[in-house]
Amino acid sequence: MGAQSKRLESGRFLGETIDELRLNDLFLADVRYPERVNLPLHVHLRPYFCLIQRGTYTEGYDRKTRRCAPGMLVFHPAGEAHTEAFDESHVASFNVEIGPEWTQRMNEFGIRLDQPVEFDGGEIVTLAQRMLGELSANDSESGLSIEALTWEILAAFGGASTRVDSSQPSWLKDAREALDSRLDESLSLRSIAREVGVHPVYFAAAFRRFLNCSPGQYLRRRRFERARHLISDLDVSLAQVATDTGFSDQSHLNRVFRRFTGMTPGQYRTFLSSKTS
Repeated sequence: MGAQSKRLESGRFLGETIDELRLNDLFLADVRYPERVNLPLHVHLRPYFCLIQRGTYTEGYDRKTRRCAPGMLVFHPAGEAHTEAFDESHVASFNVEIGPEWTQRMNEFGIRLDQPVEFDGGEIVTLAQRMLGELSANDSESGLSIEALTWEILAAFGGASTRVDSSQPSWLKDAREALDSRLDESLSLRSIAREVGVHPVYFAAAFRRFLNCSPGQYLRRRRFERARHLISDLDVSLAQVATDTGFSDQSHLNRVFRRFTGMTPGQYRTFLSSKTS
């Protein structure tokens, strides 16, 4: 680390943070950088990866240069000194900083995060884009989705295989039943994976492949389906529906319900009443 390097503590980026979230020893930030600006040599004390959403720039690191453009995902190990020179367009970057708990988890599985890595398109970039979507959603299911995506993304950075067998694993049924039976609980992918006896990375990859969604997305849909059923009972208040189906509050229920149906729960209940009258 050069003597002139600016040291950036956790949660600091040399740009304007539009949206942020601290979750499970991760720091997620949607950051904007101005055009035609040169950022001096600086060091992030924690590892992080960034998804370039918009704009182009040149990055200098370890006597190398990297041309960064939309659709690229770049991993920076802790302590890497680098500079950035932005072009004529504003840059939008989704940055995810990794805390020591995650570093330790990956080390436990033999996955080291000590080398710079970059991906230009492909499945891993799609996973990072989904994580950005969860930052925008920021509901009680987002944590489970972000955890699953983090396992897969960090495994790819560490060179670990996430190859999934062609046939659906038998444990997947147990995993779905575990999620279905705990809709009103706060769940961890790591604990569910341990319960069904598989590696968290493999759990996340297999779940997504065979069910075409993350565990958090699955949980969100199952909570919605249960809420839709309860809403048909006019004797149950909407606040009680939210409580009984694991939503953090009625506002959370409203957001998810509108996402699936285009209506609020109250509008949906009125619609059901009109159908039966």
